[in-house]
Amino acid sequence: SGENLGMVSDIVTDSLTAFGLSADQAGKYADVLAATSTNSNTNVSLLGESFKYVAPLCGALGYTAEDTAVALGLMANAGVKGSMAGTSLKNSLARLAKPTKEVAEGLEKVGLTAQDLQGIPLNEVLLKFRKSFANLSKEEKAAAASAIFGKEAMSGMLAIINASDDDFNKLTNSINNSSGAAEKMAKIMNDNLKGDI
Repeated sequence: SGENLGMVSDIVTDSLTAFGLSADQAGKYADVLAATSTNSNTNVSLLGESFKYVAPLCGALGYTAEDTAVALGLMANAGVKGSMAGTSLKNSLARLAKPTKEVAEGLEKVGLTAQDLQGIPLNEVLLKFRKSFANLSKEEKAAAASAIFGKEAMSGMLAIINASDDDFNKLTNSINNSSGAAEKMAKIMNDNLKGDI
């Protein structure tokens, strides 16, 4: 990443703990960070900031680091990055975990219930939202997103919902098949005079 080693170590160890991963999976997580930062409009530092806010909740809900990274990468592509992305995803998921009457009514508007979203992977949750919002007008999308996710978090979630299928699938595939991504990234970054020195 070119970032300070101590900071990157904190990002990795904090997220490993939050997702319930062991130290021997640090390489896998580094690959996820590398794939996300090279395939979306963000970097390791901003991703780490995002994960800091949302990883504990995603880990508690049983969501994977990969699916969380897809959500954060899609948000970053629309300019929602760092703590803003992490907070947006965290607040949205918290509202879905314990839905209020307003959330339930918003879900009903798009043909979903809170039960439809329980006990399934985050990627499937995102796909359900993308499908259920697909035929709504801009105004209907904004109203439903505000009710379901809250005014503060809706911009990040709309970034995921409105992303093209190509962008969604490309990022998902890159992250889910990210084995060796960090090593490849390091080799490219070191293949220059600075790296030789």
